[in-house]
Amino acid sequence: MVGEAHEVRIAEEMTARGWEVAPWGQGVLTPPIREALTRSGSRWKHFPDLVAARDGEVITVDGKDRMRSTDTDRYAVSRECVSFGLQFLAAFGIPIFYVFGNLGVLTPTEVQSYGTLGPRVRGGAYYLVPGRIAHHFDDVFGVPEIGEAAA
Repeated sequence: MVGEAHEVRIAEEMTARGWEVAPWGQGVLTPPIREALTRSGSRWKHFPDLVAARDGEVITVDGKDRMRSTDTDRYAVSRECVSFGLQFLAAFGIPIFYVFGNLGVLTPTEVQSYGTLGPRVRGGAYYLVPGRIAHHFDDVFGVPEIGEAAA
């Protein structure tokens, strides 16, 4: 599945930068529970995909592989997902980072602040955010560490 491959890529990239990364969110649930959760309408379906730690810091990451438009160079993130991300940060004090297919990075606060409301479509309402404002992966998570063999 495309989303799972993107999560694996993110985890590998973060691990190369010294982060300890583990799956989280719906990915750790069985398919029947994921399906029921989606049908329930619960916001729990927006839990981040990964949890990561480095040097005592804990963060979460939500992979958004198919959320970038190559025609307009904008990212689309559901308003419900952003709302959950803001509430998650407020409730637990653990940041959420959205990582897109091109490894651009934004936070829920940035999506809400810099995005514009897109037209309401069958899947819901979205924030559309210019791709140029996304942070580079290395700027957020660090540069890959040099292998021990080179040290």
